[in-house]
Amino acid sequence: MNEFQVIKRIQIDGDFTGFDDEVLFKLMDGTYWVQDEFRYWYYYSYCPLILILQKNNRFYLQVDGQSEIVPVRQIYDVIESSIKGEFKGWDGKTTYELMNGQVWKQSEYKYEYVYAHMPEVLIYDPGGGHIMQVEGTTARVNQIK
Repeated sequence: MNEFQVIKRIQIDGDFTGFDDEVLFKLMDGTYWVQDEFRYWYYYSYCPLILILQKNNRFYLQVDGQSEIVPVRQIYDVIESSIKGEFKGWDGKTTYELMNGQVWKQSEYKYEYVYAHMPEVLIYDPGGGHIMQVEGTTARVNQIK
């Protein structure tokens, strides 16, 4: 790891469940980083200490003390809100009104049942369309209001 430069050493804000595809990482300093290429690695930790590394103008995320590393990039314009009412997961055509007045609809088929009352929501665009993250699950969405 000698060729990597440590850019920041900071904690993830909340649950960390590893790497997958276009995972959003919120850091304790309020910045957001998104996984920049698919790599699956499951590792659960609550508010783990992570390193943001740089090599050849590219950034990487590594959980302190672990060997797995994934390319990431910082993103901006992440929408933070809560669902107005109940969240019952995804059924292929789910529509949710947020406390900020926006309405978002699921844009691709996915079925997953997860229940929560007025859960926090993060909506971000990693480059291929918006993703809504709720209670550890995600789905692609389009804004309808």
